[in-house]
Amino acid sequence: MSVRHMIFAVSAVLALAVTAGCTVRVGGADDGGGAELFGEGNSMEWDLTRPLEAGALGLPDDKRVEVDVPEGATVSLTLPTGTWSGRTEQMAVSTRHGYVDSVDLFWTEADGQAAADRMVADADLLGVDGTRVAEWAETARWAETADTNRTRTDANYNGSNGEVSTSIKPSMAVGQGEGTPVRLWYKFYVRDVVETAG
Repeated sequence: MSVRHMIFAVSAVLALAVTAGCTVRVGGADDGGGAELFGEGNSMEWDLTRPLEAGALGLPDDKRVEVDVPEGATVSLTLPTGTWSGRTEQMAVSTRHGYVDSVDLFWTEADGQAAADRMVADADLLGVDGTRVAEWAETARWAETADTNRTRTDANYNGSNGEVSTSIKPSMAVGQGEGTPVRLWYKFYVRDVVETAG
């Protein structure tokens, strides 16, 4: 590859990084680092309605990568019918055949009602059943004082927004009393976006 072509390739990657609102660096498995995808203001914006090339984002071609998430980080993901935005504490990106295949976001809500409220607020955009996710508040109230051998209770709500498949998974400890925190896991699965474009 000539120097001119190398400069062009690097410029193209940097241009994509700027428009995607992220920096480009991936720590190797040996150094314990993850992908650093959050840019200025600890934010990241991706358009999931089009295929995202792994290499242009500094990600490996076929791997699940844990992302370095700064404190107070926010993520905005453009879906076919709108943009989802929220904070995240942990994030993982899976790639397949050189493209982003799925995005996983994890964070903690204060209690079962807060988790249910957040899921209901996101239900229409994520294409999940709002009535079903609202029922999590009752499940959480039971779990707070339940006398059972189970240590955790969880649920799984699947949906879709156009070609982007979605999943919401709340999880909480059982028998820990009022105000038990709830861990939320949102998954955005974009294989259909990639395959349709191909």
